[in-house]
Amino acid sequence: MKKAILFCAALLAFTPAAHAADHYPYTDENCGVTTVYEKAPEHAVTLSNNATEMLLALGLEDRMAGTSYMANLKISPQYEEAYNKVPILSPLVATTEQLIDAEADFVYAGYPDGFSESRHTRDQLHDLGMKTRLNTEGCNLGKYGFDELYAEIRSVAGIFGVPERGEALIGDIEARVAAVEERLDGVDPVPVFIFNGGEDTPRAVLGNTMLSHVVNRAGGRNILGDVDNRYGSTSWEQLVEQAPHYIVVFYSGTASGQVVEDPDTNLGEARVEILESNPIIAGVPAVEEDNYVLVPSVIGQPGPSSADALEKLARAFHPEAFAE
Repeated sequence: MKKAILFCAALLAFTPAAHAADHYPYTDENCGVTTVYEKAPEHAVTLSNNATEMLLALGLEDRMAGTSYMANLKISPQYEEAYNKVPILSPLVATTEQLIDAEADFVYAGYPDGFSESRHTRDQLHDLGMKTRLNTEGCNLGKYGFDELYAEIRSVAGIFGVPERGEALIGDIEARVAAVEERLDGVDPVPVFIFNGGEDTPRAVLGNTMLSHVVNRAGGRNILGDVDNRYGSTSWEQLVEQAPHYIVVFYSGTASGQVVEDPDTNLGEARVEILESNPIIAGVPAVEEDNYVLVPSVIGQPGPSSADALEKLARAFHPEAFAE
């Protein structure tokens, strides 16, 4: 608690007036798009829950004109007070019209869903005078882990002219990661399947994701972590062959493009029921032993709450390492 209080105090100390005079123009290189900022954005809108938490973790709620795509998921408790100060434009991805109405000058997406031909491309938003950024995991440039997350934090903090806040946030996450790794020193990794839904064909979270990295750092081993992609499919027979000891159940707040009323129950727990009712995998160790860990996208996507996911998974995989 003392650490959190000190961290918040540090954020408050870095006001816009304290920005270095020579910080701007600031050039952001992001997923093949170069953007020059002459000043900090003043009407930012986020298009995903992890993008929302990133700006809130940097103490930028006063620069936010709106959030979107939280559906019925809950913001992490440490950001709830700040989140309640920002307008919610939509439970789904904010539309172009909503971005215009909010007078957005910066649009930030934590994953590619935010920018698409069916909604609005980055070029289309740029033509409307809105600068954009996509978390680099969404570019699928290869493996993504805490080092890439720290680079993302530095880039966003740079855009807003608050590099000190970025370093403070990174320091906080690094300390939490180090504390987990100290607990896990010497443990043997357990095989883990990251399940992303599907009945006939199981969908999987693959190697080029923050969640796969977090599973590995938490003392697990993503059985499909060597697949060079973000998401894909596998087979029930492959699960039998790979014999995971734990299954991480990953879910967002939507299904088929619609908001789900209670994602934890209607997606998370419903996916556990799919696994439990499948006779093909009845003998898989994770299923036999009810070793399921539910991970909503709020902590499963790359963002400041990736540290929460790390702690949750490490405690699940290796409870003996956290016994008092």
